[in-house]
This record gives sequence, structure tokens and C-alpha cells, in this order.
Amino acid sequence: MEPPTENDNEALALRLYAEWDQGRGVAKSELERRTWDDGSSHGRRFDRFIFNQLGIHTTTSSKQTNRIEDLERQVRSLGQHPVGTTPTLVETHLLQSRESCLSALRIWNDPVASFRTGAFSLLFVTAWNNLALALAKRDGIEWRDLDKSGQPVLIDNTEKVLTTYSLIKLVLPEDDDNGTRENIRYWIDLRNKVAHHYLPELDIMVIPEAQAGLLNFERILTEKFGDEYSLAEHLSVPLHLTGFRNPDVLASLKQTQANLPLEIQTILSRTERTAPELLADDTYSLRVAFVPFVPASGTSPDTVAYFVRPGEVPNDLQETLTNYIILPKVSRSSRPGLRPSDVVKEVLKRIPFKFNNQDHAKVARYLKIRPERGQPDQSLDENYCEYITSIKTYLYNQKWIDRVVEEISTSEGYKKATGRNPVQKP
Repeated sequence: MEPPTENDNEALALRLYAEWDQGRGVAKSELERRTWDDGSSHGRRFDRFIFNQLGIHTTTSSKQTNRIEDLERQVRSLGQHPVGTTPTLVETHLLQSRESCLSALRIWNDPVASFRTGAFSLLFVTAWNNLALALAKRDGIEWRDLDKSGQPVLIDNTEKVLTTYSLIKLVLPEDDDNGTRENIRYWIDLRNKVAHHYLPELDIMVIPEAQAGLLNFERILTEKFGDEYSLAEHLSVPLHLTGFRNPDVLASLKQTQANLPLEIQTILSRTERTAPELLADDTYSLRVAFVPFVPASGTSPDTVAYFVRPGEVPNDLQETLTNYIILPKVSRSSRPGLRPSDVVKEVLKRIPFKFNNQDHAKVARYLKIRPERGQPDQSLDENYCEYITSIKTYLYNQKWIDRVVEEISTSEGYKKATGRNPVQKP
């Protein structure tokens, strides 16, 4: 079953609006029964559908009705249902979605949390899954996994739901949503890898993607379902120490991060290998700069923190912020990821002599990239090489290959670096 397109929904909305004709035609409940085989919302689904598709309000309410609706919105904003109402499946998914996201935030902002990224990714993906289901069920998009005959796949007599990313692609199909989709995919992949790992050193590395993902969630939630479901009023600005740490502490933290499992490092390096236009999309990864500011004496600021959106930074500040925010991304682009055998193969292509893994290890020790034989394995120069404890091996980068080639391309240089005379390749 093909999901309805935007044009299909707009055409349906125009037809329903014409049949209703501002209350002079067919009743809203009757139109809901004809269209969706459900008249239990007593016209509210019709109102939402017409407004979402056409931007036309089809309700006229008394002051008392407006007051009741305002109270009901306040109750829903607190994650509860108004007394005497029965939540629809869409509303249930929405409330589950909001609660999952708020739980993820509570854990992330807990100063003593240690399984922060793991718990955040589990709950954050759950939040997106429920939000996608709410959108699919509201808009009549097929959310079930169907077999070749078009029938729902059953697991223990329960209809199997599409994967989270498959649902996201269905409910957020526009090109403008590409950064949002890729950010969600990032968190899905990370969730799958970190669920069984204890990796507190990972937290600081995923902040840009976490911040972008949270803003995406809030934007989609309010755009699609209204401000009553917003999370913003429940959140405060957290206090931060990270940006004011001693540089030596951060250098030590970076060394610890280099020991992350290789499969986690692969996900983290995805940002570095992606297209430039996606890197520039703040819905995929949002880097934030904290600029300490002391108000002039005797003044009282309206707020203690300001959020400046991308593109709104004054020109005289943009260059400085770019240096701080963009340079780390560039420096990580050459992060070591090549095994010794990969290095040997590339070097052999560019020098006239035979060269093997033993020769390579000798060159690395000669140039003080690796410790001397008998010393503990560790990274000595991360510009060229990192020791990955999880796989007990050294990984190198292209910069290292270029240096090796430069050092051993001559007979004299080869002998100094490897300790033996070179042998010409056949």
C-alpha cells in the first residue's frame, strides 16, 4: 500500500472542506466516519486535518469552551490526559514519545550519571519511534511490516511494526528533512552498539549530535501536533563546567576516547566522511559555543543565557567562533584508521624496495611513533598513530604513509630507518 502523498492529502482536505461548507453541509462526524471509519473524535480530527493541510480553522468556540480547551492543553503538556477523556492511539504515542525524550534528558543532565550516552540513545530512539508512529497513524501511512501478499507480518499474533528508521523515512520524506533523518540514523546505530558497553568517555564526543537531535525533536513535535506538546517549558539551561576545564584535563580525556571500541569509533567518524552540505546542516550536528558574559554593573539582564541560532551570529564574532567550533572537526578528519598491513601495501606501491610488517614496525620505533620493544603499548604521536586497546593494535593515517615513503625512498634512508640494506623489488 503506497502512503498518501502531500498532494493526495491536500486534495482530500479540499473535498472534505467543500462537503462541510462551514457547517451548512455534511456534519464533521459523518465525514470522519466516511473517510477514516471513525467518528469518535466528534469533529476534532476533521478540524486538525483541515488546519494541517489547508491552514483553515473550522472551529467556533464559546469562551467557556476555549477555557476548557486551554485547561486540557495544559494537562496534556504535563504528560497526562484530561479526566473524562479517552486517549486515542495517536495521543498515546505522543505522550509516550514526550516521556521518553524527557527521561533521556533527565539522565543526560544528571551530574552523576555514568551510563549517559547509552541510556540517552535508548530512550531518544524510543521517543522518535513513538513520534513516527503517531504521525503515521494520524496521516493514514502504513506503519506495519507487510509480507509479499500485502498482509501484516505477525510475531506472537502481534502485527510487526516497521523499523524506526523506515518509519522516519515515511513520515519525514522531504529533502529539507535530510539532516534530521541522518541524525536519527546516527542515534539508532549508536544505540545498537553501546547498549552493552560502559563508555562514559563517549559522552563529550556526541554532544553536537545530541543537541541537534533534541532541537529536531522539539521542532517536529510542535510543527506536527501543536505547541501544547512542547517540551521547552519543562527545561532549564544546565550549568556547564566542560568549557572551562584545564586543557591538560581535556587532553587526557581525548587520550581515553582513543581507546573506544573500533565499531564505536567507526560511527563517530561518520561525520568526518560525510558530504560537506550535511556537515553544514545544523539539524545533523550542532556545535555550541559558550561565551562568558558579565552584564554591566547595576543592570539586570532579562535572561542569563541566550541561544543564537546559526546564521544569526554577528560577522565580527563569526570568525572567532568558526575557529573554535570547526577546527576540531577538521583535525579529526585524519584520525588514524589504517592497520599496519594497509600501510605496508600503500608504501610498497610508492618505493622501489621490498617492505614488510617487520620493517614497518622498525620504522615506527625509529621515528618514535611507537614505544621501543619491551615498553608498554601506547600512543606516542596521535598525528600519525593511535594504539587501540580494544583490538590491541596500532592504527595509522595517510599522513603517516606519506612520512614513511619520504623517509625510506632512498637506500640510505631505508637502511637508517629499518636497520638493514634495501632489496630491490622484482
